[in-house]
Amino acid sequence: MKCTESIESQKFDLVLEHALAREAKVWKVPIFHNFTLKGTDISPRHYEKAVLWIEELNSLFQFCPETLALAISFLNRLLASVKAQLKYLRCIAIACLVLAAKINEEDEIIPSVKTFVAQSGCKCSPAEILRMERIILDKLHWDLYTATSMDFVNIVSAKHLFFCVPNKTAKVSFIYFLLINFPLYISF
Repeated sequence: MKCTESIESQKFDLVLEHALAREAKVWKVPIFHNFTLKGTDISPRHYEKAVLWIEELNSLFQFCPETLALAISFLNRLLASVKAQLKYLRCIAIACLVLAAKINEEDEIIPSVKTFVAQSGCKCSPAEILRMERIILDKLHWDLYTATSMDFVNIVSAKHLFFCVPNKTAKVSFIYFLLINFPLYISF
């Protein structure tokens, strides 16, 4: 089946361009120097353990992959912006996941912070997580939306499927998918 280019293709391209521009504006990655995160005592192994723990918790609470990607994005942006201490890394990690869940998940499935603490085995208190949340919000200037790898996968997949599916009903559902999942990028 031959895929056709049209005005809809240009709209998908625009969504992708907006996502790339947004990513270029806010994307930061932690830089390791002499086997530690620059200016801290966090090693690449500690960072990897934190990311794997976020992934484990994301699975435990049955959050979507987009929540995981966003939590890791928050972690990266924060660690690239501040000199965090190793003793706070788990608290930072769980606070990043809590923030990502508040953005991506339905309110009904997000557990309370007390439940997060109890089920995660985290050694910090609910008050410490909430305090860390506020610190993260402050350090990221309350700018929590950033394009993640999952956003790009979804945009490219939707574009491919949209133009290779002959069924008009399916095409309308893809437009709906974009409007729901990428409202910050769409300006028709």
